[in-house]
Amino acid sequence: MVPDGWHMEMLKNIVDGGIKNGYSPNASEKVTGHWVLGLGALGDSGLITTEIKPVEATQKILNCCLNPGDFLVSRSNTPDKVGRSVLFKGEIDNCSYPDLMMRFRVNERIVDAGFIEAKLKSYLVRGYFKRCAAGSSSTMVKINKSIVENTPLLLPPLFEQKKIARILSTWDKAIETIEKLIGNSKAQKKSLMQQLLTGKRRLPRFSNKWKLVRLKQLLIEERTRNKDGAVVRILSVTNHSGFVLPEDQFSKRVASDNVSNYKVIRRGQFGYNPSRINVGSFARLDSYAIGILSPMYVIFSIDESKLNSDYFLAWMSSNEARQRILGSVQGSVRDSVNFNALGSFPFKLPPIDEQLKIAKVLTVTDREMKNLQQKLDCLKQEKKSLMQQLLTGKRRVLVDSH
Repeated sequence: MVPDGWHMEMLKNIVDGGIKNGYSPNASEKVTGHWVLGLGALGDSGLITTEIKPVEATQKILNCCLNPGDFLVSRSNTPDKVGRSVLFKGEIDNCSYPDLMMRFRVNERIVDAGFIEAKLKSYLVRGYFKRCAAGSSSTMVKINKSIVENTPLLLPPLFEQKKIARILSTWDKAIETIEKLIGNSKAQKKSLMQQLLTGKRRLPRFSNKWKLVRLKQLLIEERTRNKDGAVVRILSVTNHSGFVLPEDQFSKRVASDNVSNYKVIRRGQFGYNPSRINVGSFARLDSYAIGILSPMYVIFSIDESKLNSDYFLAWMSSNEARQRILGSVQGSVRDSVNFNALGSFPFKLPPIDEQLKIAKVLTVTDREMKNLQQKLDCLKQEKKSLMQQLLTGKRRVLVDSH
């Protein structure tokens, strides 16, 4: 049912000019002051300004140069990303767009650009693009100019569009503020880790010399197998999410029915991937009492009389640990840093009471970031719910005048 005063319109009827594909040049080997967007530049929340490449300023590039107020739509991408739309607001100077994107402008005498930006990000329009997308590969699909032109848009009067856009803009500013706070917190934690975990900065009342040891003096490999098949919770280790259920992360339970040779891991123990694509993936099991891991993983515990578990977890997440692992990669076909190689790493070992204090400081920082992330997630969910109501007319806004 169309709300009172609203009407259905196709996108081609609100476009000012045409819809044009971009141009994809070869990247320049040096910084030129001119840029082209990468395929990943169109994010769910806006333009990702780091996804750019330097290019020479040829005439074709200049013809595709973006101006504030230009809309961009991804015409070829994965099924989840095809049709992503962004309103360019002048975030990058001298920036053009590639062939796998389309550009257009809207007639702001009849529609509000901010409202159309929200409309193109709505679940209804995103669903339309996904349904229309096609391709010979299931991993890369396309939409064409005709599909974009015929995008159905339910539009309120212009004055109501502007009011809705202002409301949603207020939410965007609140979200942007929290995202900046999270970014600052991450940078501060990274700096803090680089100082505290290397001894460059000492906490008050600690001055004892750190010992230089090898990790093998502190780590204990666990080799328990799931011989009777009693444990059925299959886990995987990822770089960013720690321990995950494979069916949640990879859409399927990546294991055969026979898991008798899988390794048993218990709460507080560590899982480490010594090989393959995610070499060095590492996590401590905290979410479950017990689980099993593929035989390719290494499971180990630590000597907690010498090494605090939280401190070691922080160290393994540090730049120093990652650089050590990546610098030790071996194998012509498959990258590998096995458990013996990990154990050979030199390790600066503070006194246990100093480890506890450092871990506590970093835990407080983590807790602050977690609270900010929860607040951000709530804001995004609330905005999503509000968009579904405001952009469909289920919830009307009060306006001063027409």
